Amino acid sequence: MIIVDSTVLIDYLRTVDPNLLATMQKHGAAICGVTRAEVLTGARGPKHRRDLIQILDGFQQVSFPASLWDQVGDNLALLRGAGVTVPFVDAVIATLGITLDVEIWARDRHFKDMQKVLPGLKLFPEPP
Repeated sequence: MIIVDSTVLIDYLRTVDPNLLATMQKHGAAICGVTRAEVLTGARGPKHRRDLIQILDGFQQVSFPASLWDQVGDNLALLRGAGVTVPFVDAVIATLGITLDVEIWARDRHFKDMQKVLPGLKLFPEPP
């Protein structure tokens, strides 16, 4: 299993790239609630929202245990102390990945920045 960030999902939704889909299927792509919410913010109306939900429901859903919120805060404090500023939702996804010991597939620099401070964060090496 890998946890997929919204950057990858949004790229897929825009391009419907069969290579992206194949990679997600091959590696057991999963999403968590914040990723789901991020994707749904882009819904352009009720029908588009229904379509997005249908696509999102095709992924394994990983829940975020309430016990991890303190760790999110601790990780954000570590990052801030190192001068690294990231979106809150990315810190949530990173914390979940670290806790579950799974790779995160993202296409933004925030995750690489976090990895320098949070060594337990594993990033999925996207195939060419």
